[in-house]
Amino acid sequence: MPSRYQLAMELRHLRYFQAVAREEHFGRAAQTIRVAQPALTRQVRDLEDELGVQLFERLPRGVRLSPAGRAFLEDTNALLEKLQRSVARAKSYATGHVGTVQIGFSEIASRHPEIPAKLLRFRLDEPKVELNLLPMSSRSQIDGLRNGTVDAAIVYDIHFSEEDLGALEHCELGVSDIVIAINEDHPLAQRPIRMRDLAEERFLFPARKPQPRYFDRLMQACLANGFSPNIVQETATDSILLSLVAVGMGVGFTQQTRQVPRQGVLLREVEDLDVSFRLHLVWRKSDPSPAVLRFISAMK
Repeated sequence: MPSRYQLAMELRHLRYFQAVAREEHFGRAAQTIRVAQPALTRQVRDLEDELGVQLFERLPRGVRLSPAGRAFLEDTNALLEKLQRSVARAKSYATGHVGTVQIGFSEIASRHPEIPAKLLRFRLDEPKVELNLLPMSSRSQIDGLRNGTVDAAIVYDIHFSEEDLGALEHCELGVSDIVIAINEDHPLAQRPIRMRDLAEERFLFPARKPQPRYFDRLMQACLANGFSPNIVQETATDSILLSLVAVGMGVGFTQQTRQVPRQGVLLREVEDLDVSFRLHLVWRKSDPSPAVLRFISAMK
C-alpha cells in the first residue's frame, strides 16, 4: 500500500504531465501551476522513467505529445475527473446532501397535512438523498430505531417509553385531539355529544396488541365516565376503523383531522373527552448520519 506521501507525489506527477500537455511548453506550464520549471521538468522525466515510455517529443520551441503520451493523457484526464467527482461525492455525503434515510411511516403521519408537505419539500430540496418511507406500525417503528433498520420514526408519544428514550432523541411535530367517528345517519350526528351518550354504543377500538398504551388510554377514558365500551371489533388501522364506521358497524375514537375522513363518516367532538396525543419525530442518539440530521432539521 503506498504511503500518503507517495500517493500525493503520484497525483502531482499526473497533474504536472497534464499541465505540460495542455501548454506544450515546460516554461508556460510551470507558470500556470506555479512550480519552478526545473522541478516540473524533473517530475515529468521521473514519470517517463517510471512508465518506461517517452510521453513528449522535445522540440526547439516546446514539446508535443508522443503517441504514447496522447493515450496516457486520455486516461489521465478520465482518472483525474473521476477523482474530482469522488471528492465532491465524499463532501456531499459528509454534509448530508447525499445519502439514504429510512423513515418509519404510518397513517398517523399521513393524517397531519404538514407532515407529507415537509416530506415533499425535503425531496425537492435534497434530490440526491434517497428518502425511503417504510410502512409499519408505531411500535414497530420504535423497535426499528433500536435495532438500526429505521433512521427516524413519526409516532405518538404514547408509543415510546422512558426506557426507549435512553437511546432515542425526539421532538414534537404536532398535537392530535381524539374525536368520535360516527356514521352520518347516526342519531348523534346532529347534536352535541358527551361521553355518557356513548355508553350503549357498539365500539370499534384500535387493536391492543400493536399499540397497548393507545388502547388503554381510550379504555380509561370510558371507564372514568362510568362505562366499559362494548367493543364489537378491534381494528389495525384508522382506515379500517373508518371503513367500518361508514357501513354502520359501530362508532370509534380517532384523531381529529382537517381532511374529509371518508364518505358517510362524521368526526365529532366529545365535549367532556379530554384526550390528545402528541406527534413526535424520533431518532437514535448514537451516530445519526449527516443525511439523517439534515432530514431532522427539515422536519422540525
